[in-house]
Amino acid sequence: MYTNEFAVANNVLGSISLERGNLWQKISAFHDKIIEAGGIKHECGSPQSTEFQEIAPLKQHLEGGLYTREIFMPKGSIVVSMIHKQQHPSFLLKGKLSYLTDEGEVVTIEAPHKIFTQIGTQRVLYMHEDSEWCCVYKTDAQTFEEAEADVYTMDYKEIINILKTK
Repeated sequence: MYTNEFAVANNVLGSISLERGNLWQKISAFHDKIIEAGGIKHECGSPQSTEFQEIAPLKQHLEGGLYTREIFMPKGSIVVSMIHKQQHPSFLLKGKLSYLTDEGEVVTIEAPHKIFTQIGTQRVLYMHEDSEWCCVYKTDAQTFEEAEADVYTMDYKEIINILKTK
């Protein structure tokens, strides 16, 4: 059933791929618009702000060379992820959301759902319901900030260099 919430997700997320430039540039411009409109910004490798913690609490764990992140995202929120520097599994543990694929398509998923994220992926998500998302990464980092900087970037040019060496 195509309801108003799906129209919002398709219109908002679908409009991103219509802009000029590569998808990373389009997502960056969209992210800037969200921040200008009062959205919360998080810098890769820095602690989550108090404001961000109140809206989208993040649970992190480091053990045995694995870094797990579980984030709560409230209904109606739009989230622009950082750019992923490694392949890894992602899991929608609870809720329902729409996201923009690497090909610029809008896909709606409902928990439980598993996605295998590729190097260079940057997710843009719209929450139809309160949702919980979990990712698992390999890292030798010793702190959450180091782990985050090890597995994410906000600079797509860094990803191009990573892909060239693979």
